[in-house]
Amino acid sequence: MTQHDKHSDSDDAPTPEQVAAAAAPGRYIDAFEFVRLGKSTQGSAPITCFERLVEDMPEQQPGAMVSWSAHADKGPLGEPLIVLGVDTVLTVQCERCLGPMPVHLASEVPLQLVETEAELDDPDSFDVSELDAFEAGEAFDKVLGTRKFDLFEQVEDELILCVPYVPKHDVCPEGALPPGLGDADTDSEEEREPSPFAALAKLKGKPDLAS
Repeated sequence: MTQHDKHSDSDDAPTPEQVAAAAAPGRYIDAFEFVRLGKSTQGSAPITCFERLVEDMPEQQPGAMVSWSAHADKGPLGEPLIVLGVDTVLTVQCERCLGPMPVHLASEVPLQLVETEAELDDPDSFDVSELDAFEAGEAFDKVLGTRKFDLFEQVEDELILCVPYVPKHDVCPEGALPPGLGDADTDSEEEREPSPFAALAKLKGKPDLAS
């Protein structure tokens, strides 16, 4: 049974996970004030609080948690940044044996705060005369900064981007492979349809982790 099967989409009452997530300390911050004051924060929450992450996944390990941290920073041109760190173990389905498979997800990413939605679509928000001051190869994901900035939403987005597109054991547990499926049948795995998380990765400008 998947996490999605555990509650009806027609039930408008908040789930215990939603209640816990909403009440999580440090979830919401005043983003620009956070950077201006050079603040930092960290915390953890049950992985089941992140419903988009665990949707359609196998049953998660009891007590599985997501750890996260955030601290203020500035880019080479003074861009307001929140450096976000995430870490968890997500149970996914092995594409070879179809059994549960724990995967360690960890990432650290600088997020550039912008004030308007128009800036989110602008790839060059700095003046070209300042290009010499821009660190070679440095690029930041842009997010809309607000007075009630949802860190959990950013944590969940980053974890989703870390999920492997075609997860599989290095060696599947003995007896886990379906009848007739062996190593010779794995050559076609590269042709399988990629994970639905690929769409979010493309929108965020992330490289294809499967390549």
